[in-house]
Amino acid sequence: MAPFTQHPPTVSDTPPSVPRLRLNSTPYRGAVLDGGWWPRSGDPVAELPGLVLALDAHRGTVHGLELGVTGWRTRPELLAVAGRAVHLSWSLDMPADLLVAVACNGSRTRLLVVPPGTGAFTASSALDLAALATNTARASEVMGVASMLPPPPRTAPETDWESEGGLLHEAEGTARTSRRPRSAEAAPREEHNGPRQVLVRVRGEIDLATVPSYRDDLFDALRADADRVVVDLSGVTFFSAAGVSLLAAAWMRAEALGVDLRLAAPSEQVRRVLGIIGMHELSPVYATTEEAMLDSRR
Repeated sequence: MAPFTQHPPTVSDTPPSVPRLRLNSTPYRGAVLDGGWWPRSGDPVAELPGLVLALDAHRGTVHGLELGVTGWRTRPELLAVAGRAVHLSWSLDMPADLLVAVACNGSRTRLLVVPPGTGAFTASSALDLAALATNTARASEVMGVASMLPPPPRTAPETDWESEGGLLHEAEGTARTSRRPRSAEAAPREEHNGPRQVLVRVRGEIDLATVPSYRDDLFDALRADADRVVVDLSGVTFFSAAGVSLLAAAWMRAEALGVDLRLAAPSEQVRRVLGIIGMHELSPVYATTEEAMLDSRR
């Protein structure tokens, strides 16, 4: 912790706000980012104290922050947070979309910084991607993918939520989710191809509204008595960052159970997103379902 020195730390005029933050709950050694943060403004004195307090609770007491100079109105060297001074290190070489929090124990938390003026859907998608335990993309690449994802049709409540800051998980882990119902045609279909091989055909939209049900169905197929589970994505009509999170969670469950999980027949949009975030390095992606079912390699 930094002591108060002859240059007193800058103190915010307002109480710390709850940050729009998503953190990787299950750190993965190969992940490039540990999560994402969407500040409400370019004022570091107003925005950073809430972030520091959230990281204190989830990653250990923060000693300092490393930031790029672009996009911030001021550049204080010390910031008062919870009775201590947090060092702020500003660098011309640090990308504007990256922030690194250094804890007192030396651990480093790397966060995507989503620009304050970003649209709610793009920002939410970027935070989802940055918080994936499997992410292998740089911050700029994550923002690029998030900006390419088309938003699904929205209900009236979703439009209202967007004006409040978007559909976001806060640092405490709570989430707002859509209440748009999932059609019967969108339900995954499970087919058994032999006693220990399962084919799951996914249909329809994969977004915040449908992921909870898809997760239950997919996890039911991932069981210890299955040697191989193939997920056919050819019927997916919309694929959001929530879908990426679902597949990453499925891969981790498959790893824990020793199940060979394979993805098959993704559309061009789905394939592009999976490629950029590095999903192909975890679960093999096949052009057709037949190839995925017949390939004897593991």
